[in-house]
Amino acid sequence: MKALWLCLSSLLLLGACATRSTDHFYILSAEPAAANEPGAVIGTQVWLHVTLPSLVDRGEMVLNTSADGVIVLEHERWAAPLVDQVQATLAQDIERRRRDVLVSDRRIGAPSAHRVKLIVNVVQLTARKGDRVSIETHWRLTDTSAGKDLLGSETFTARLDSNDYAAVARGLSTALGLLADKLVAVL
Repeated sequence: MKALWLCLSSLLLLGACATRSTDHFYILSAEPAAANEPGAVIGTQVWLHVTLPSLVDRGEMVLNTSADGVIVLEHERWAAPLVDQVQATLAQDIERRRRDVLVSDRRIGAPSAHRVKLIVNVVQLTARKGDRVSIETHWRLTDTSAGKDLLGSETFTARLDSNDYAAVARGLSTALGLLADKLVAVL
């Protein structure tokens, strides 16, 4: 009897392991999808730094369920740290809109380029599956050579095109593209 119980327990454990959910991984994409050819001369070098709230800066996708509730999706994950993806995507978005701009997370050698520092704080990232993604942002653009600071804040919203998790990633990419439009206008 004890052997039968042990055998059944083992089968139940094996069955539980076999039904484990599959992990899905998502990336952000620069917009527009087609990249411009880089300009022959870099006129402006932008040192970019992005921050995200710790609530969403994690490997798992986080969706809002209500005004004060979220769900952390264990099997719907970002392929890389979200803050890294947001920074890289925003950098590409800016470069695709301005051929004479080079965006980097550190100062690099472009001796004749005008250098500016851009700090973008994503204060809140809200994602509702099947609805929309919005990012509330504050930014500071510092031109050290001219001694100027430009501060700004705005919320950018993108409607989702479907009710799946990949649409959340596409929506966030679109919202970052809208932010890039605004930043390029003030560069």
